[in-house]
Amino acid sequence: MALDSGKVSLNSTFDARRPITIGRRTIRDFHGKGRVLTVPEVFIYSSNIGSAREADVVGIEGHREFLHRLGLLERLQTELPEVAKPTEPKVWKKVHSITAAFGHGFSTTPLQTAVGCAALMNGGFLLNPTFLPRTIEEASQVATRVVAEKTSEDMRYLYRLNAEKGSGKKAEVPGYRVGGKTGTAEKVVNGRYSSNVRFNAFVASFPMDDPQYIVLSIIDEPKPEKPGMGATAGSNAAPIAANIIRRSASMLGVKPDFRQDVASELVANID
Repeated sequence: MALDSGKVSLNSTFDARRPITIGRRTIRDFHGKGRVLTVPEVFIYSSNIGSAREADVVGIEGHREFLHRLGLLERLQTELPEVAKPTEPKVWKKVHSITAAFGHGFSTTPLQTAVGCAALMNGGFLLNPTFLPRTIEEASQVATRVVAEKTSEDMRYLYRLNAEKGSGKKAEVPGYRVGGKTGTAEKVVNGRYSSNVRFNAFVASFPMDDPQYIVLSIIDEPKPEKPGMGATAGSNAAPIAANIIRRSASMLGVKPDFRQDVASELVANID
């Protein structure tokens, strides 16, 4: 959203040195770096503070309009009638926009999340999902441009970077150029966000040089694998996506390309 607004680029920076307080809400980072972050760093470190500042640049109306544009606040139209309606605040104030930047205050369905992600990966076109066969020509006729091609290009870069160096490293599958984003959320229990119960997700795309598939994995109330370990999406939802891709990629006809993995290692070693 920030990139597509034209007010932010991959070279922009945001101050994440201190928490943000709005009314009674204080926004902190889970593993804060305590410094100014670039846009790619906000993304790969899942900075709540950085995301909140990005939303603030766009503004309340721009934020809500963007979520509507990607279909995340509308009831999804499919061949099946059993579709839940997303929820959002009745009145959007600054605090709602700021907290929505990292997933609080509104909800949408898994299918809508995957559809919105596909638009960010495919060059910027929103496509209504279908459970029936559809040709590329038929899909093109119902496609709506929702973000600029440059925005999609930047998002593909960020998704791949996150799998290489950020919170999505455990989603990597050698040869298949996976990219993705973690979502570690506090679960709503009895109408309130719980500080110790999680609802985690990882949305992946592959192969990132020419994305063909979206994989969304969700894990409800994950527990640490071992005492002392975390239960964030990077440690459980991301490996689920990796296992799905590892087993299904060849059946889907995606050929592995290990040359790019070697190139990435060479660049990493040079760095």
